[in-house]
Amino acid sequence: MKFAVCSLQFAIPFSFLHADQVLMKDGTLYKGKIMIDTDKAILIGNPPFDPNSYLLESRDIEKIIYEEYHPNPPAERKRGLLFETRLDGNVVSSKELSLSPNAGLYGGFGFRVHPAVELNGGVEWNPSLSASDGFSVSDGSTTRRYENFYMYRGVVSGRIYPFYKEKWKAEPYFVAGYSWSRLIPKGSGDTLKGSGWLVGFGGLYPLTTHFFLEARLAYESQSFDTINFLGREGSIQPEVGEHFVSLGLGLSYRL
Repeated sequence: MKFAVCSLQFAIPFSFLHADQVLMKDGTLYKGKIMIDTDKAILIGNPPFDPNSYLLESRDIEKIIYEEYHPNPPAERKRGLLFETRLDGNVVSSKELSLSPNAGLYGGFGFRVHPAVELNGGVEWNPSLSASDGFSVSDGSTTRRYENFYMYRGVVSGRIYPFYKEKWKAEPYFVAGYSWSRLIPKGSGDTLKGSGWLVGFGGLYPLTTHFFLEARLAYESQSFDTINFLGREGSIQPEVGEHFVSLGLGLSYRL
């Protein structure tokens, strides 16, 4: 005896057994997930592909084939294009220009050329930096004192995923890269130019098949040795060195 039901409540708990096939004595084959299994009947359904569930009496069943249910993995570690954004919190130290802690927003793209290797590039913008003791620049006749800045820098980097063969859901990585920076005193029209390198480590955690949560900790060293001052370019002596420690949290979309 077979019944089609949309909803049915029993006092016994769900066993959450998973079945691929239930073969009836009359040759009818049901495929789906067993939701209730007793010695008298089985309730099987196949949501969302079939809105109905089927209550099958044990005396009419010829064979039940149980198989372990294997859901699709939430993410695959494979080659492909990616887009990412990240919010960074930075603590800065310097002997020449002491800047306050600040936040930065990063946006970029990359390509995972191998499950173990990834190449990335992007731009980070720091909208508000302030100097605790100010910073003065002079060309011999004109002196300007800078206290508030914003900064942007282009970054190229590479990642190594040393444990890409492991079956962990989260995936750690090491990162190293190079950057070109522009530190701009607000309201001046002047620009300090520099470059530097970075190293760090982080990790990915899959949210869906394509979206990943990312976190990383990085150290970056920047040296500013050139300035555009009153429309003219010159060197800065001594160079202005900035050392950043960044903690970032972001999201990436991976094809």
